[in-house]
Amino acid sequence: MDSMRLSGFMSSSRKTIGRDFEYRRQAIVSPTHRRRMKTHSTLRQFSKYLSYVLGRRPYEFGLVPDENGFVSVQMLLKAICEEKDWKFIRETHFHELLLLETGAPIEIAGNRIRSVDRSHLPIITISPDPPKLLYVCIRQKAHAHVLEKGISPSAYPQVVLSSDRDMALRMGRRYDPEAVLLSVYCSKCREQGVVFSQAGGSLYTAGHIPHKCFAGPALALKRTPKEQAHDPSPQRPITPGSFTLELQNEKPVSQKVKGRKKEIVWKKNRKQLQKNPEYL
Repeated sequence: MDSMRLSGFMSSSRKTIGRDFEYRRQAIVSPTHRRRMKTHSTLRQFSKYLSYVLGRRPYEFGLVPDENGFVSVQMLLKAICEEKDWKFIRETHFHELLLLETGAPIEIAGNRIRSVDRSHLPIITISPDPPKLLYVCIRQKAHAHVLEKGISPSAYPQVVLSSDRDMALRMGRRYDPEAVLLSVYCSKCREQGVVFSQAGGSLYTAGHIPHKCFAGPALALKRTPKEQAHDPSPQRPITPGSFTLELQNEKPVSQKVKGRKKEIVWKKNRKQLQKNPEYL
């Protein structure tokens, strides 16, 4: 009987020790393991994401790779940070991917980056029948120059346009939050010898857009500093039964400075006389 009790006690002790060991293993080992798995998982997701952006459909993000498949690193960062899940991405993450990922899907050359596998990139071809309207954004500072000289390439070797108005605004606001949206008339451009090429999706490219082939908002007149200084402040409308206070001639209210009070001589002498009758 005693041997059975002893064996039962030993078995329960082993179970208790086993549970304690498993608990300690989960509490100490697992958090570090989970962090590593999470980091590795995020790295793999980022790797696949870059393969898609650079190697398959760059036009979905408003990117046009050059003939060798390269895009600007800064341009790629601006496009990636527009996505909600990848706003934290910085240039250092590209180099971290090259160091930690075996067979990284990207190549970096100076300030340019491209996908290793470029077999799925869209081929830029001449568009024989472009849409009637294409959209492009310009910097607000260049508005006057563009109205006079036309649209010239800036960020890319060619002017990048889009048949999607929202995509054009998305690309333009990467360089100027107050970018000016212009509508390009393709028929007028083709009459003047402009050749359009399709760069995938809604993106098109052209060498130059003449100044009479697009429309946009009127040029905002710049006011001189003197005009801004003499501009009277807008007056608020007065509602019936109300009045405004004129505070120009009002005297400023003096603020009392806290500190030591001024001593009064006769009060001081009276206190000394009460304490010492022979004070006087």
